[in-house]
Amino acid sequence: MKLRVLQQAEWEARDAAEWYEDRVEGLGTAFLDEYESGLERIEKDPTRFGRLETVTGPREIRRLLLRRFPYLVAYEILADEVMVLAVAHVSRRPNYWIDRAD
Repeated sequence: MKLRVLQQAEWEARDAAEWYEDRVEGLGTAFLDEYESGLERIEKDPTRFGRLETVTGPREIRRLLLRRFPYLVAYEILADEVMVLAVAHVSRRPNYWIDRAD
């Protein structure tokens, strides 16, 4: 299944990487590596990860938690593609991105 990343999600990943890199040299690169690895795992088997508990309704929105960082990758499984909606910090503004795919 094709993986598509919304521009806003790419910006969020880059912003988080810059924030980490400003604190510790190399940590931003580590964040991006973990993010890219997560995208590969989603593309390989999008149903592997759990549904996002805070979203109800018919949409199949799932989340992958990054291993080393407090971020999740929220994505929606559609008929012909998997769409990454957000790269969101787990403790900030839950579901702020929910209307992106509408």
